Amino acid sequence: MLSPRPAQQEMDAYYAAMDYGMASLAESMALDLGHYPDSVQDARRIIAQLLVYAEGKRFMDIGAGIGFFSREAVQQGFSVTALEPNPHSAAGFEEQVGFAPLQEVFNAQIAGLYNDTQDVVLLSQVLEHVCDVESMIDGLFRVLVKGGVAAIAVPHFGSLLSRMQGRHDMFISPPEHVNYFSIQGLNALFQRHGFECIAVHTASKVPREKIQKKYPSVLGETAWRGAYALLKLSEWFDRGMIINAYYRKK
Repeated sequence: MLSPRPAQQEMDAYYAAMDYGMASLAESMALDLGHYPDSVQDARRIIAQLLVYAEGKRFMDIGAGIGFFSREAVQQGFSVTALEPNPHSAAGFEEQVGFAPLQEVFNAQIAGLYNDTQDVVLLSQVLEHVCDVESMIDGLFRVLVKGGVAAIAVPHFGSLLSRMQGRHDMFISPPEHVNYFSIQGLNALFQRHGFECIAVHTASKVPREKIQKKYPSVLGETAWRGAYALLKLSEWFDRGMIINAYYRKK
């Protein structure tokens, strides 16, 4: 957890600013292709899980970005409500998905408007950015129907790579990341807000370009293949880079 913590209003303004993120869908897509697996593959995997876990098809995508998950959800028959406060990302979302997201930050007011209406809420790479996580989870509980599912993806600070990097972990990047989650901590957070854990997996989404900038003389093609094989192996021991967790409202 970051200390001192910025005010939530500062964070909301930061993410809604025109100079945050990529200026176009093409730039965002190019950046995403610098990761493996990319967001198309991530979306297919997570939405496939939600088809199994969710009892209905009303889907809220919070912090929807340029819409990879919403697009896959729509293709799989979900009725999607998406929230994305950044104007660049919102424009990219509309271009990719075919409708405009609500250009809003999820808060108590939004939760009130959508009280007890959603079968699924998704926060992919969002919860690490939120100053008041307790209020956020309360809001998720409110918008979900009984038995509804919260799907969460966050950086894993018990991963093999995180342990290797220590204090130099690439995901330690204030003011963007203010929360740092282990599997145990994430489970405890949701359990005390009335959720039960359905499943937790870890995945290794490698930002190759970002790592290569940090270690330009180290990682050739053979080294990359070996490094990625090691990261994939770490998933068998719940030491992958990203936590993917699914929680059901009791």
